[in-house]
Amino acid sequence: MKSARLLQTALSQSAHPVTVAEFSRALLQRWTPQCHGHDTFGLAISGGVDSMALAALCSQLQDLSHSHHQSATKGQPLERGSLRHLTFQAFIVDHGLRSGSDTEAEAVSNILKGRGIKTQILKMEWPGQELPASLPNFESLARKYRFRLLGRACRDLGIRSLLLAHHEDDQVETVVMRLAGGQGPNGLAGMQCSAGIPECYGIHGVYESGGYGNTPGTNVDYSKRLDHAAIGWARPGSLFEKQLPIEAGGIQIYKPFLKFSKARLIATCVAEKMEWFEDPTNIKPTTTQRNAIRHMFANHSIPAALTKPAILALSTRLKDKAAHQSDILKPWLAKCRIIHFETRTGTVKLGFADLRQLSGSENLSGSVEAAWVAAELLRHAIRLVTPFEQVSSNSLHNAVRQVFPEVGHIGEQSFEMTAFTTSGVYFQPVRTPHPNGLSLDVINQRTEWMLSRQPYQSRYLPKLQFETSSNPHHWSRWHLYDGRYWIRVQSAGSAQFFVQPLMKDHLAGFRASLLKSDKLRLLRILRSEAPGNVRWTLPAIMREEKGKATLVALPSLELSIPQSGVRWEMRYKKISHSGLLGSDTYQE
Repeated sequence: MKSARLLQTALSQSAHPVTVAEFSRALLQRWTPQCHGHDTFGLAISGGVDSMALAALCSQLQDLSHSHHQSATKGQPLERGSLRHLTFQAFIVDHGLRSGSDTEAEAVSNILKGRGIKTQILKMEWPGQELPASLPNFESLARKYRFRLLGRACRDLGIRSLLLAHHEDDQVETVVMRLAGGQGPNGLAGMQCSAGIPECYGIHGVYESGGYGNTPGTNVDYSKRLDHAAIGWARPGSLFEKQLPIEAGGIQIYKPFLKFSKARLIATCVAEKMEWFEDPTNIKPTTTQRNAIRHMFANHSIPAALTKPAILALSTRLKDKAAHQSDILKPWLAKCRIIHFETRTGTVKLGFADLRQLSGSENLSGSVEAAWVAAELLRHAIRLVTPFEQVSSNSLHNAVRQVFPEVGHIGEQSFEMTAFTTSGVYFQPVRTPHPNGLSLDVINQRTEWMLSRQPYQSRYLPKLQFETSSNPHHWSRWHLYDGRYWIRVQSAGSAQFFVQPLMKDHLAGFRASLLKSDKLRLLRILRSEAPGNVRWTLPAIMREEKGKATLVALPSLELSIPQSGVRWEMRYKKISHSGLLGSDTYQE
């Protein structure tokens, strides 16, 4: 351990420490301060030199922001004067894998407290009896448990931004690992400076949720962005007075060190007299893939194409290409037209842009580029209603041929469009009648599409069981049902409640138990807003007593039988990343 420390210190002697001005500029490139009040950042601290350099700079920044000295530090002005009223909360994750790790975590905590940074130690719990380090997927499990600990800790303290200390050398290792894994251009672009927190899918208040009604500026009325529909409010003629609220929020991670080398972070700790701790497992090449790559760079001659400058140049080129493609895509997204979006039934009707115009585009040439644009338009639309966490445009080749015949069938006079399913979404062509008896799609040579959740397979029906409580005023925790709806319930009595898809066998009894006015409303809703198989994708709250399950509520439709014994609150999944809604101009 001492030899490693001496080597790192020697490497840092020729490197310059990172200044607070540089650090604040790097942070402000991605993060936008709140307009009012103060901002609190979470810090992911391991005790190593990287995260302790992060803590040292954040401590300085916190002192400067609290004293309103925004003019200079060591002769360099702070960026823009926007970083005021900042506080930092450090989270020290004790993986519990090494003897003395708890003592080390306490030592790190004391150091940070001495620098004016609040700290909290998070103890990782490993399920099972097997030694964690011996598990074949140890590295991925540790990553998942670590981010979930950090995410929940941030949520519980109302923190929405988490800083990580990944640096330039980490970026190189990441790209090499992805290169070895055969990843494509997106993966080889490397880590992004900011993103939603990973490994936390389905955790409310952490994964793309928790901001609705809690954070100013996150409750967006999308009605101003659509011609005929509103996501906050029902479309004209809808049987719903108001649509489901749209979730907002979620924890964002930021990596302000990606442009700084590890040597500069070591120099920062040395200059600031910040102590750090070495984890001996980080230098064992057989422990993890990253350690093996690190060992390779440190102890072997590397081909020119795999040197650090070459890998960083590759990452930069691919990031620039992705940014250029994003600029190309935006006007085509703007040409797509959402006709209406029903969050209560999870359906969207829209017309896609006519990609025949690509033949005259100066920015794109050839069918490959046109097919890429088509796939991206589909991916953005699919994300509005899919139950899946991720949608890859690489899986949409068949869908492109169906929706954009001008791309897949260039030169053909006609192409019969039929319904199909992809990425968990059912695409159905809609032919709108024309007053003169023709159809609008024939006149305009474009077909509108209705998108809904694909019908469930009988072998797999999602079932969400709610926890019970003897307190009738107790609300269950929030759950993500079917990847589309956030829901929580409040119930009284001993009955068990769960959510599953609406089934034909339960509908008749439910309808018979409704009040007369609700019976008529249900009939109209199913006929107008949830026709065909769409109705069998609606969430249904079931009450289970003595082994018998009874349908008591359709929560997204705001319908329930009298004395159902349950209350609920429901929100639609966050959709703010969909460029179809113009949300690229919206920042939380």
